[in-house]
Amino acid sequence: MKKRTMLALLAAAPAVAFAGGAKGGGAPQINPLEATLGEFETDLKLAADQQKAWDSYAEGIRALQRDIARDRAPRASDAQLDLAKRLDRAADVARDRLTAVEDIVESAKGLLKTLNPEQRTMADPRLATLIRMSFGEACAPGARRKPAPVYDSPSP
Repeated sequence: MKKRTMLALLAAAPAVAFAGGAKGGGAPQINPLEATLGEFETDLKLAADQQKAWDSYAEGIRALQRDIARDRAPRASDAQLDLAKRLDRAADVARDRLTAVEDIVESAKGLLKTLNPEQRTMADPRLATLIRMSFGEACAPGARRKPAPVYDSPSP
């Protein structure tokens, strides 16, 4: 196994979740975002004075992913809200996400300022990709979201 892959797996070890829970029988699954963050950090070969900027960026990415995962879980209390309150909640969630992404962008810019030219070249395609990954989007080359369905509107 390549050294880089091994280090990425070790970095992702805290994020291992066992599928199947109490039912047992499932293979361990590694959080792809954690594996990618670990591999990226290893590839950058950060100096001690760059680590704080990296930690800020990585924690912002992790916090956004946790927030999105938490929000995707259905809540019984949401079903009891009237439509106006659910719409207000949707707007609040969107504003919170925008703020989180803006914070991540600022930390990414701070990280970029600390990187040398070789590290910056390596970071260029990856910094923004990790933001998309925290939203659960596939980020492999050629991976695209499914287009929204098109509905025919009745003609007047």
